[in-house]
Amino acid sequence: MRIAEVADRSGFSPATLRYYEQLDLLAAPGRTAGGYRAYDESVLARLAFIARAKALGCTLAEIAELLPDWDRGRCAPIQSRLRELVTVKLGDAQGRMAELEAFSADLEGILAGLGPHTPDGPCDSDCGCLADVSSAPRQPAMAQPASEPVVCTLDANEVPGRLQDWHDLVSHVIDRSGVDGGSRLQLDAETPLDRLALLVKAEQGCCSFFRFAITVDSRGAALEVRAPAEGLAMVESLFADPT
Repeated sequence: MRIAEVADRSGFSPATLRYYEQLDLLAAPGRTAGGYRAYDESVLARLAFIARAKALGCTLAEIAELLPDWDRGRCAPIQSRLRELVTVKLGDAQGRMAELEAFSADLEGILAGLGPHTPDGPCDSDCGCLADVSSAPRQPAMAQPASEPVVCTLDANEVPGRLQDWHDLVSHVIDRSGVDGGSRLQLDAETPLDRLALLVKAEQGCCSFFRFAITVDSRGAALEVRAPAEGLAMVESLFADPT
């Protein structure tokens, strides 16, 4: 099969297939006399396994650990390792869901405080704009293991859409400042915080080395983004001022 046929039958784009070859998730295929990649049917089963593992939340690094047993045709160790991985990921997912639910509830409380008291003039301490928000939600940084690889696992065909999502968010940034290990982005009052929370969650699925915190204080809402030293360039690139 040519790469286009493998892409059609597997659901992975040609660019992703080439990327997986670079990571040794796929063995380099044979070549035709004309130099085109030539795959056999076994690659489809391997890609189906990779797709299943990705659907379970496994990173490409974790999938790479499973593939030697796949190549040896050994189901038992694969199931054992998947059970461990999925158990951890289930706990993480449930924790994040609880955080998002609490964050949404706190935002609803803040929203309810905007409007009942509107002074005829400057904001005051009771108007909701300057009211005490010391108990306002602080989205906990999603802690990652120290050995978390600095790599993005997003499929190549999904990258443009994700970049556009972040570009739309950055358009709401009114100030930038450095924080320990990353950047703080002050957001304007029009920022859709519910969409921001969902975008942060999605980004954690492919760039788990990022650490995010959504904060709300007297200055308004802000997004703090941190990464290991080797990932700081990605933070600066992704969240740079587009102008």
